[in-house]
Amino acid sequence: MIKTRIVYLCMAILLLLFVVIYAVLPNIGIETKNSEFSYEKIVFNSNKVTTVDIEIAEEDWADMLANASAEELKQADITVNGKKIENVAIRTKGNLSLRSVVNSDSDRYSLKIDFDYYDDTQSLYGLKKLNLNNNYSDSTLMREYISYELMEQMGLPTPAHSYMYVTVNGEERGLFLGVEAVDETFLANNYGSNDGFLFKPDGTGSDLKYISDDIEDYTGIGLKTNEGNIDQSKLVEMLDAINNGGDIEKYIDVDEMLRYFAVNTALVNLDSYQGNMKHNYYLYEQNGVFSIIPWDYNMSFGGFGAGGGRIAGGNGENLADASTNMEKPLAQKNGQSDQAVDGGMKKEGAGFNMGMSGNLLDDSAINFSVITPVSGTTLEERPLLNVLLSNEEYRAKYEGYLEELATTYLTEDYVQSITKKLAVLLTTYVEADPTKFSTTEQFLEAVEGENSLPAFAKQRSESILKQLSGELVVEASTFSQGNTGTQMPNKDGEMNSMPDNFDPSQLPEDFDPAKSPPLDGEGPRAGQNGEQMQPPNGNGAPMGMPGVNSKAANQEPVIDKNTVFTAITCLVLLLIALLFVVKFKRRGR
Repeated sequence: MIKTRIVYLCMAILLLLFVVIYAVLPNIGIETKNSEFSYEKIVFNSNKVTTVDIEIAEEDWADMLANASAEELKQADITVNGKKIENVAIRTKGNLSLRSVVNSDSDRYSLKIDFDYYDDTQSLYGLKKLNLNNNYSDSTLMREYISYELMEQMGLPTPAHSYMYVTVNGEERGLFLGVEAVDETFLANNYGSNDGFLFKPDGTGSDLKYISDDIEDYTGIGLKTNEGNIDQSKLVEMLDAINNGGDIEKYIDVDEMLRYFAVNTALVNLDSYQGNMKHNYYLYEQNGVFSIIPWDYNMSFGGFGAGGGRIAGGNGENLADASTNMEKPLAQKNGQSDQAVDGGMKKEGAGFNMGMSGNLLDDSAINFSVITPVSGTTLEERPLLNVLLSNEEYRAKYEGYLEELATTYLTEDYVQSITKKLAVLLTTYVEADPTKFSTTEQFLEAVEGENSLPAFAKQRSESILKQLSGELVVEASTFSQGNTGTQMPNKDGEMNSMPDNFDPSQLPEDFDPAKSPPLDGEGPRAGQNGEQMQPPNGNGAPMGMPGVNSKAANQEPVIDKNTVFTAITCLVLLLIALLFVVKFKRRGR
């Protein structure tokens, strides 16, 4: 006969087990078996700011800052929301933005973290690589985030993204945008397979013009995966089809690419295939069919300049030249080079603006052509876009997607719903950021008002609808982008462009664009009065020393399927035990 105390003891054990599995384990950082891509919700939580604490040898960090343009990998330990990953690789990253920061007085570099570089079995909840973008040239801090949000709304495979507050060896680096790398993990998550060919074009061939049947002639096509089987790729056949005529639907995902170009055009993102740089996109070939993947949107919303289009009425009357300069140059006041002009903050000694300056609502951006959506080039020079828009059926779909964007997503209300949410989430972090390129006031200006991102959305969507209806005619220009001037060669010898307000006189006489001069190696910045800055916690209040109290600040409890199953099993057993006790007592045993 079972004694009563034994029954109650079993019940207590079951109850305790249930509580531990359901409530305790997920909150103390003990990792249960996670789904393969759980990083999307754990690391990239849009409702919180993720904490990223970097521990690196001081001499390695100093060397990385002093020789940032070398992009040399260093060993570090990374703690993300309290979860520590040891022995990972970290380096500076960027192209024009990296060289621009190198030649300024700032050391706020974008960073790339490679969790599996030294140990290919290692990851962060399935994430292998993480980019920390410094929001260069974007005082709103929102252009890239909102662009990815709109890409997602239009059904495009888009890198996971959220805001992250970064420390290095306990010292503040500030607020960055964390963006998932486009790699094998991304491909497996979005396409179900990563055994295809991933290309990141940048250089010879990145315009996707047909050169020859020899794939080696496309030196800038940038194959990132499956290099050993490149001879099996249909890349050259695809290029032949879009340039010389052929069944393009055999080689490209037409509908996806129409949606991509519609969003890119609506956002006036010209540091892209549609501008003179012809880069910042990925192509993924799976079973011989190519998809396009969006990338790098810190200069969207007209941030790269839209060129000198001409605006006319529906019948061509009242032609007016649109401004060819998206951003007004910074002026000097009383000989001071660090004065804020038109909302732009010029870093002392930088020679050019580190944040966005000038009028966000410049006509050249608001009225950028949706009919001939290129700048600094021609449609004929961009055969992928040209072959799509030359087909009446495809163009109709493209225009339909533009109309959807203009009436649903790129609207004042929709964009403002995002900017207001971000303002609530980020303002305290922006204030605490000791390395930020621009001011908190500039960040808040982007939220609402006459020169905000919602105001841009309102006017841009109105222009799109007028252009589609024929009420507004915009004659495309082949002039180079408004905010580009001084040109600099990239690693392939092609010319990259620097901003108009870049002052070459600020560079040393022996400056080599291909080998930008290093910084002086100074360490991370302190606060305005020299004290160490404290990052805010999730409630907007200052936290304690980073790396000490930050562990649980933004930890998101996660319970995977196995944990849920175990919890339900325990609950069922508990209920069975309760029923047994009731019957046991009724029988008087």
